[in-house]
Amino acid sequence: MKEGNQTKQLKLIVASSSSYARLVLEQIMQEQIDLNLAGLATNGDELLQLTKVQRPDVVLLDYDLQKNSRLFALKRIFGEVPTPVLLLVTREQFTLALVKQATELGVYAVIVKPGAGQYPNYRSMAAEVLLKIRAVRESEYMNPTARLHMLEQEVTSVFAENRQAKKPETAATVIVIGASTGGTQAIETLIKHLKPELKACLLIAIHLPQRFTRSFAKRLQLLTPLAVLEGKKGLPLKNGKIIIAPGGRNMVVEPTVKSSSKLTIGFAADSSSFDLPSVDMLMKSVAACQLPRVVGVILTGMGKDGTLGAASLKKGSGIVLAQNEESSAIFGMAKSAIDSGLIDEVLSLEEIAEFINAYAENRYEVSGTDSIT
Repeated sequence: MKEGNQTKQLKLIVASSSSYARLVLEQIMQEQIDLNLAGLATNGDELLQLTKVQRPDVVLLDYDLQKNSRLFALKRIFGEVPTPVLLLVTREQFTLALVKQATELGVYAVIVKPGAGQYPNYRSMAAEVLLKIRAVRESEYMNPTARLHMLEQEVTSVFAENRQAKKPETAATVIVIGASTGGTQAIETLIKHLKPELKACLLIAIHLPQRFTRSFAKRLQLLTPLAVLEGKKGLPLKNGKIIIAPGGRNMVVEPTVKSSSKLTIGFAADSSSFDLPSVDMLMKSVAACQLPRVVGVILTGMGKDGTLGAASLKKGSGIVLAQNEESSAIFGMAKSAIDSGLIDEVLSLEEIAEFINAYAENRYEVSGTDSIT
């Protein structure tokens, strides 16, 4: 990309629905003598038209663009005018699932925006943005496999940084979730709506064969920066962990030998329960620990597993939620607990996630009860 002894300017387009983002990014780009800002787009239609007319070397796309507009533009650009796209995302949005989708749509690199809120400090990330823009000059447009490998390494690095920066604390809040038929999809939906800095430990018992629970845990990890693990004996309950009960065994919670306030994963010797892993047994074990902050959640599924466990939680300080019929694949387990008068709230999956996020932050009120705070 050189003409004589002079390096040709890289032409780029910036797309964001935020006027603040467009203003700051425009200023940063115009300060660079080797970059030529060819246009600013506020939506997918504008981005596609600008890309067709200007034929830029690179597009800088803010993930805040409306979803349908963003996907429309990426698919059309990738199919009609292949152009390297740098995608700006928040730390919460930066998941392996997003990386895989972005790679399929031709995204060249993903850049994590600093901070949070409406006005990220774009200036503080200018060096990284400019470095990746200029990297387009030095390398050919990578094939999807190479891009995916590069982006997976980046997202894994970000998750590692998050966990090292915030060493998990012993969980003061425990969320126990039970599900059966339709539960995998329900749990995936729920997990995607949880905050990445969640100060709680989630325990999940879902009726799955042993050979499936490990792969299910791996699939969930693609959806969240929270640590997703299959339960193992002695595994401590920490904030920011999601622990999946292994199939074919009854996972329980038990205090450590050294401290009754520190809880770890164990397994019940009794495997006579028809439902494995048993939601009842997991909830009963949590109730026996007499924790001050516990939420039980009964999701879609056939049968009555979870009703006895919910009763145990209610004898203490526990709050119990049930998935509503409208969003349930099978309205059996939740209905059983509701009919038994054990449920504090009947909610959709998104509302359950909202409740968990708020409860973990001590800012939720249950209908008909005193404020949690």
